[in-house]
Amino acid sequence: MIASKAALFDFVGTLVFVKTSVGSIYSDIASAYGIFSSAELLEMNFHKLIKEKIPPAGGEIEEKRWWKSLVAETFEMSNCNPGDKLNSIFESVFVEFSKANVWGIYPDVVPVFNELKRRNIKLGLVSNFDSRLEMILSELGIINYFNCLSYSGKVGFSKPDPRIFQHALMNLNCLPEETLYIGDSLDNDYVPANDLNINAYLINRDNMTFPADINVIKTLNELTQLA
Repeated sequence: MIASKAALFDFVGTLVFVKTSVGSIYSDIASAYGIFSSAELLEMNFHKLIKEKIPPAGGEIEEKRWWKSLVAETFEMSNCNPGDKLNSIFESVFVEFSKANVWGIYPDVVPVFNELKRRNIKLGLVSNFDSRLEMILSELGIINYFNCLSYSGKVGFSKPDPRIFQHALMNLNCLPEETLYIGDSLDNDYVPANDLNINAYLINRDNMTFPADINVIKTLNELTQLA
């Protein structure tokens, strides 16, 4: 058992998920403007592109420019050209993903948060997300669980940059060895946290295969035996 004073979490894929799919949302919104596209292709190309692009960390104007570029490239790669409807489609997409009803909270999140708080363990969020994050957390009803929010749109760094993790540690006043970190990406979550001597765990909700030397958990419930 690890003597933890804090637990840090990634956001998308660790605490929340898109209830339908990014591709279906893009496709539905585009169709409302008379642009028809494949939800499956949009989904596949969105995930390919977002893995390649460095997340925005330059304020709301730069965030929207970054997201608009990603949306445009996603449609282009999916053999769909929105033409002069791109601006309208993008604005609708950007607003849609700020709504709580797009996101689902994994069922293990709130019970584990309650247990960790009962043990006086501080909670923090480390996420490559933009300025919409706090509104989403508030609408989902989980913002008050967190003692610290370190996200790229706020701190100016994005994972795997160690400075976004260090920002959280500093704000929580905790040493790396006193802290757990849980995320779903090997490269953006586990490796950089582990390199800082944070007790890193990879949450494997999709039953993927990882090297044997990686600390893997299947649900957040396992944290109650680690913290």
